[in-house]
Amino acid sequence: MKHFVIPFAMILAAPATAETFDVLLGNKSLGQLNYEKKGSTATLRTALNNTPMGVFNGTFTGTSTGNSKSANFIGDSRSSRKRRVVRVEIAKGRASSTDIKPASEITDLSDVARVPAGVTDPVRVIAALISADGCPDSMKMYDGRRVVTFAQKAGKVEDDTLTCNMTYRVTAGPGHLSALGIKSAEFELTYVTGGSDQSLRQIKVSSGIFRLTLDRKE
Repeated sequence: MKHFVIPFAMILAAPATAETFDVLLGNKSLGQLNYEKKGSTATLRTALNNTPMGVFNGTFTGTSTGNSKSANFIGDSRSSRKRRVVRVEIAKGRASSTDIKPASEITDLSDVARVPAGVTDPVRVIAALISADGCPDSMKMYDGRRVVTFAQKAGKVEDDTLTCNMTYRVTAGPGHLSALGIKSAEFELTYVTGGSDQSLRQIKVSSGIFRLTLDRKE
């Protein structure tokens, strides 16, 4: 809680940053991903409304207040079939508490005693990809139900373009999309590096037969 007017006013006055990406399967738009940060609060919103046969249509809103080491995270996932709300507290890189509703969505990894040290929440992971200076560092992500390791691989520079490759692996807990149990993927991130700034322009994600592309909107 913030008890002083001046620090609170400084946070309100902090410039906001926002990025929007189109989510594509081949040439077909599935929806959008939006990331926004103001002060110590970062928000990730995903809206998919055009997935094949509507099977994976839904929304996700994740809010993280704090920083990459200590934060309060709330994730709200909604589809036509169900809703899940996850709350996670992380202190100094360690998960300190979780609250998941409904209880049927709790996994073994919802017990914070099973979660390794050095984790950060999903919103902070996206923030790290967007704001990277050079290729992003390896990270461990915890979403209240599983631990995922993002591992840095090779990067290459060509003219004003930096391409970074990372692996995505569920290292503890269940895979994604319960019917499919997806536990690994390859990421290719493309940054424009002209001038003094680095800007994330595209993310390609591949896992088995799935190939998704996130293209940044101007």
